[in-house]
Amino acid sequence: MTKKSKYKFLNSKLTSAISISLVLFLLGCILIVGHISNQLTSSLLENVTLTIYLDNKAQNSEIEELTYFLSNQHYAKKTQYISKEDAIKELCAEIGENPEEFEKDNPLPNTFVINMEASYANNDSLTLIVKDLNRFKFIKRTEYPKTMVHTIVRNINRVALMLSIAMIVMLIISYGLIHNTIQLLVRSDRFLIHTMKLVGATSNFIRKPYILQGMIIAIIAVIFALIYFVAIGYFFKENSIVQLLELYNFKNYITLFGCLTICSIVITTCASFFAVNKYLKQNSDELYYN
Repeated sequence: MTKKSKYKFLNSKLTSAISISLVLFLLGCILIVGHISNQLTSSLLENVTLTIYLDNKAQNSEIEELTYFLSNQHYAKKTQYISKEDAIKELCAEIGENPEEFEKDNPLPNTFVINMEASYANNDSLTLIVKDLNRFKFIKRTEYPKTMVHTIVRNINRVALMLSIAMIVMLIISYGLIHNTIQLLVRSDRFLIHTMKLVGATSNFIRKPYILQGMIIAIIAVIFALIYFVAIGYFFKENSIVQLLELYNFKNYITLFGCLTICSIVITTCASFFAVNKYLKQNSDELYYN
């Protein structure tokens, strides 16, 4: 290989790495947005509360029984018991009334307020939980914001769908770029591949160097993509979008590098395998027309 051809070969590899890095950068943005969305979703869902109103005739032993029961339930992130005395004091403080006026005729019931675990904050799970709680005869009624929960879950599903579609598109583009790069490389070596087949080289032996070259290009692309993130996080750290995506957080870079590396290696291996296979299956006549 001449000096000029070597330069052209390295230049094509670098160009491919930069092109792939831009796609990986967008893929990384999608992963970060997905991570932040997941955190925001968990935070929202954990604010969903299930309120249990007790019958005024409920005994202390029954309240203690329910307290023990709720403390052992996986769906309860936090459980708070509010006696009717505490409830009337809180209400009177808000409206500026004297709570002593309601000592004999307190209209408020004893209640339990449960902050739900995010995974249980959906209408299907809450319906089953309420059904299970109804076996306690001293529970008068239960309430939770059905409409709000439905809206949150619906929007979560929409965001998840959009992110999944965007991620699949980025993966397909990455695959196409890597596949084309390896295919061009293999095409220039197609006669060498044919010769290696004639002397008894196995398909795996022939594939190996191209898969390794593809992996090197992919890892270089990942490094470039990470440099883009670091540069944006450093130079635009005051930007609200950068702060939302937490591009200033070093831990995010480590996780991101791992995710992108795994994705690029898997894509590269598949793309290189199929790119080389095309020429492994050709006979000597077909080599001159492809």
